[in-house]
Amino acid sequence: MTATHFDGFLADGTNDVHYNLRLADGQVISIKAAPGVSEVDVYLPDEIATPAGDAWELEDNWEEWLTAGDDPVDGRHFYEIPVGDVRKLIEERGGEHADQSDPTLDRFDQAVADGTGTGRRPMLRIRLADDQVIAIEATAGDGYVNVYLPETVEAPRGDAWELEERELRLTRMDGEPLAGRLFYEVPASHVRALIWRRGGEHADQTNFS
Repeated sequence: MTATHFDGFLADGTNDVHYNLRLADGQVISIKAAPGVSEVDVYLPDEIATPAGDAWELEDNWEEWLTAGDDPVDGRHFYEIPVGDVRKLIEERGGEHADQSDPTLDRFDQAVADGTGTGRRPMLRIRLADDQVIAIEATAGDGYVNVYLPETVEAPRGDAWELEERELRLTRMDGEPLAGRLFYEVPASHVRALIWRRGGEHADQTNFS
């Protein structure tokens, strides 16, 4: 597989900042490189396990490293990783994603701005780019949301995710159980970061309103 964007980072450098690289599986890593170097700095989100090998020993654990404006993203920063090891990681995850644009968060951002309303189904379902489905409840302009994560989505680390209710069970529109956990009063920026690093929102939100 040809890591075309990664090759571009290596050839041109990243202007002393981290450039995001979306992988084929929807995860986003970030690369900091100078032109023509043989080693780069790499940011990995928590969803990507640290690769085996001595190359990944220089690690800085940043729980709120910024990759998208003011949104915190849990993960780890690795220094001086040989280019070959980074290329291997990219290829093991299917190569680069065809779409390198910023992940879409329109549905979430609108819900935070306008609120999700009340009634029989006050929680808004959001299908993510990796086909996972979360649900949020928001009051217009509050800045905090209640968020339901299915069991297949691990909750990020940190104090923002401490208020947890494990007994609630939501269902899909077709009645299929959606087992998971409900977290109360999570800052919207933390939920936005979770959505962002899973590739953003899925283009098809049918039957998840």
